Amino acid sequence: MSQDRTDDRDAALPEDDAALLAAVSALLEAADPVPPGLADRVRFAIELDDVDAELSRLVELSSLVAARSDEFTRLVTFQGDSLTIMITLERGADGTTRIDGWLTPAACRQVEVRCPARQLSTESDDTGRFSLDGVPSGTVRLVVHDPGSTHRVITPTIEL
Repeated sequence: MSQDRTDDRDAALPEDDAALLAAVSALLEAADPVPPGLADRVRFAIELDDVDAELSRLVELSSLVAARSDEFTRLVTFQGDSLTIMITLERGADGTTRIDGWLTPAACRQVEVRCPARQLSTESDDTGRFSLDGVPSGTVRLVVHDPGSTHRVITPTIEL
């Protein structure tokens, strides 16, 4: 069915080979489609490749906000050797998310939320508490900067 094309790799496929490959492609797309947003998440991860990735363990819990409610609050904890970050995520009516967080050990640090749409930044107070409103939906990472040094701690990506 196919011919040896080791010397002529740019030659067009024979019509029956092209039809077979198109059928296989359609079958794979129907059986196992590419997840929505995968390409954006991969690009986002590659952009952050040069940042120190120290936090290795992610613990996530979801709980109902009220007994008779469809709203959820997510509690996410990132644990590393030098820093623990705990955040709660609350979805707003406008589709954005409010992030309330705590850093341990507590200190004033710059906290960035990096997402494909834009970058948001705030500072934690001396108890390690911080918050950000209006974080857009999608894939995000937190980057925490140590004061007075170039050391950064970055979390794994999470989906808002």
